[in-house]
Amino acid sequence: MSPGSNTVSCPALAHIGLRENPGKNLNQEEGSEEDVKPVQQARTLYRACLDTDKLEALGLEPMLTVLQKLGLSSTNVPPSNQPFDWLETIGQSQRMLGLNVLVGFWVSQDVRNTSRNLMVVDQISPGISERYLLDPARFQTELTEYHRYIRDMVLVFQRHLYNSSIQNATMPLSEEAAAAFADDVLHFSTQLAAIMTPAEARRDTKNLFHEMTVYALQNLTDLNEDYNSLNTKLNWTRYLEFILDNTNVTLDFDSDLVVVMDVNYLQKLAALVSVTKQETLERFVWWTVFSTLAPLTLQEFRDLAFRFSQKVFGLQQKTARWKGCTGNVNSNFGMAVSYLYVQKHFNNESREKALEMVNDIREAFTEIVMELDWMDSETKQRTLEKAHAMRPFIGFPGWLLTPGELEKYYEGAEVVDGLLFETYLRLSEESVKTALEDLRKPPDYNRWVTPATTVNAFYSPILNSVTFPAGILQPPFYGLGLESLNYGAIGAIMGHELTHGFDDQELIFTIGRRYDKDGNLKQWWTEETLKEYENRVQCIVDQYNQYNVSQLGDNFTVNGINTQGENIADNGGLREAMRAYQKFQNRLSAEQLLPGLSQYSPEQLFFLGFAHMWCGNSTRGALKSRVVDGVHSPNRFRVIGTLSNSKEFSKAWGCPAGSPMNPDKKCVLW
Repeated sequence: MSPGSNTVSCPALAHIGLRENPGKNLNQEEGSEEDVKPVQQARTLYRACLDTDKLEALGLEPMLTVLQKLGLSSTNVPPSNQPFDWLETIGQSQRMLGLNVLVGFWVSQDVRNTSRNLMVVDQISPGISERYLLDPARFQTELTEYHRYIRDMVLVFQRHLYNSSIQNATMPLSEEAAAAFADDVLHFSTQLAAIMTPAEARRDTKNLFHEMTVYALQNLTDLNEDYNSLNTKLNWTRYLEFILDNTNVTLDFDSDLVVVMDVNYLQKLAALVSVTKQETLERFVWWTVFSTLAPLTLQEFRDLAFRFSQKVFGLQQKTARWKGCTGNVNSNFGMAVSYLYVQKHFNNESREKALEMVNDIREAFTEIVMELDWMDSETKQRTLEKAHAMRPFIGFPGWLLTPGELEKYYEGAEVVDGLLFETYLRLSEESVKTALEDLRKPPDYNRWVTPATTVNAFYSPILNSVTFPAGILQPPFYGLGLESLNYGAIGAIMGHELTHGFDDQELIFTIGRRYDKDGNLKQWWTEETLKEYENRVQCIVDQYNQYNVSQLGDNFTVNGINTQGENIADNGGLREAMRAYQKFQNRLSAEQLLPGLSQYSPEQLFFLGFAHMWCGNSTRGALKSRVVDGVHSPNRFRVIGTLSNSKEFSKAWGCPAGSPMNPDKKCVLW
């Protein structure tokens, strides 16, 4: 619900790729006046979210007020007949809503000097996958449905405007006019996609992380003075002043630095905007803001969004309102829900056992590093130093149950009883403000990157930390009764996250091996070791590239380049978990067998525990989206690819040499 929490402060995380626990029962409990304020606010927000009758009664009014504040048309679908200041609108959209439009902006810890925070500017997706936009023949269904979604959303908007008593509302659009609007938005979106740098080309940090003053950035994106632009220019001082409005940050444009992630995109954006008709630019910006806000108003808009998801992602039924609302609450008051969850459902024994497993995993990794024949002694020493410095955050933050700390954490957060839209605005604006004001604060090295209720795990290269929240320390990942199953499941996840510290993850903020033990981006491997490493990485890239996703036909295979970081982490994590389990076995005289399935050895159960946690199902559309844009391989190949590289798996299950699950060539890195 609060986009600011996701867009202004870049998470810079690698994770296992699971999902979040909504905590339905915790939100539905009555509570009492004795509950701490953030818990009361979380429950108030949940009730307001469930009250769809109130949303219908308020209608378009809350959204129209915001559109007007942002300088966007609120009495008709654009174009309006008034001059459109696109730069002011996108700046204020970031400040009010945390919404990145045309330009990505956030405040983040400097990856080359983690003792400070800096402003970061980057390219941003146009609203639908750029891969879809640039390959219309292959993704005709998705683009057709997106066009239909835009067309029908503006038709519904204009009809409700006309039927209301809103002054100056124009006649409803014809279907042809709405289709022309959608054409314009889609065409400009395609132009934006064409100037974006593909993910595969953003792997080399030499082409990114350009640190400069705002004036230097202005010089880079300014066009020739003789250029006859159709719109106001990309003025960075104005843009940043809009974003930093009503914060305690005043920029010194001569000394304050900006990290520009993609100079080429910003230069091409400035050129594109200069030749784009004002009405097209206005339509695109209006649509981006409108499509974000509309689902918080009328059911008709939410129905159209579901139809789009149904056609593109294959959803069979609408997400229950309570699920969306609990996710909403977790996004905004995740630590407050964690406060309740930890008190009611989490015990310290789980925390201590998890820490023991993490230490086993780290020790196993240390042994593996010492045995590597492709890494020289200098790089080995630095690798071990980084592994030793890696901090495990397990269960929940230590401050969470300290009286007064939760209230301090949510200081400034406002929830208006019964008014979801107004609450959305206040929480978004406060979240954005907090993130922006981090620019003048020293980084918090002990910060948790996620609430305790999250069912996922994370590695932060900047913090050099691994996080295993209470939410994932439960079945089917943990607490499975036998340690063979536990080490195969949560143990492999722990190893996965630790390995992210030394992988080649696709996301530029999470190329673990490029960060040193203090979280600074630098080259700390020797050239000789790096060359050997890259040769072995190529084996994994080639292996996963050949996996055909049969459900999607012959035209789709796993992207071995974009998924290589996660595949490296899966493979290394499993190997570390197996060795850690062997350490556990050495401490124990004998491991119990699984009642009723006693024919399976502890080693076989270990691999069953690993494979079982990836059991799942997905629609064809969701699978296609994951293959096209995701950094995780489909679950089937996370299992097959990882296990076929494990000689321990082949031995445990007696796989014949040369068989699909015991190939002669195995890709082994860690």
